[in-house]
Amino acid sequence: MQYKVIRIEENMDFGCEERQPGERLMSVVILEREDGREISLKHDDERLYERDINEGDIVTLDENREIWKVQP
Repeated sequence: MQYKVIRIEENMDFGCEERQPGERLMSVVILEREDGREISLKHDDERLYERDINEGDIVTLDENREIWKVQP
């Protein structure tokens, strides 16, 4: 299934504590399914940059819920 990236936000939910040293920065990614429903998931922010995933892109999810950009 393909999804459209609606929004990417920095995950600021660390509970009572701040992000720990060495802990990876996570983003909350809001995706729109083909049927119009939205889903959200946390994803490693560095991987989003490595894969050049931005708002408006069309992506897929693999079996590990990793996001991959669909190449035009």
